[in-house]
Amino acid sequence: MTGPENLRVYGLLLRAGKVLIAAEQVAGRAVLKFPGGAVEAGESPEMALAREFREECALTITPLALIHVPGTLLSPWTGADYTPLYYRVAGDGVPRTPVHEPLETAFWEPDAAIATGRMAVPEIVALRRAITGAEGQR
Repeated sequence: MTGPENLRVYGLLLRAGKVLIAAEQVAGRAVLKFPGGAVEAGESPEMALAREFREECALTITPLALIHVPGTLLSPWTGADYTPLYYRVAGDGVPRTPVHEPLETAFWEPDAAIATGRMAVPEIVALRRAITGAEGQR
């Protein structure tokens, strides 16, 4: 039995009414997403999420709740299928992006991030669920 196609995990870290955003280039487009990435062979989604946060922003996080499972989707950025999972996470410290990572991380006001038009719909749904506490709704 095989798992979902191109399983990806993303974490929403909220602090003082802001969310940690990763700004990066995906298929030549400037997008805003949450720290995260691919689940590698032998990893659980939670293990992959913790690894991605260490790699992308030098933070140790704890997954708190799975808040959005939209199923397998067609990426508006790459045109490829992917299966994202969105978690609310907790973590302390200041995000520091290593030089070799092609992204920038910063805390954003949720409405300002959404208003850029650079976020995909699943990210927006996950963000709204995280800030309203609607984590039981998948």
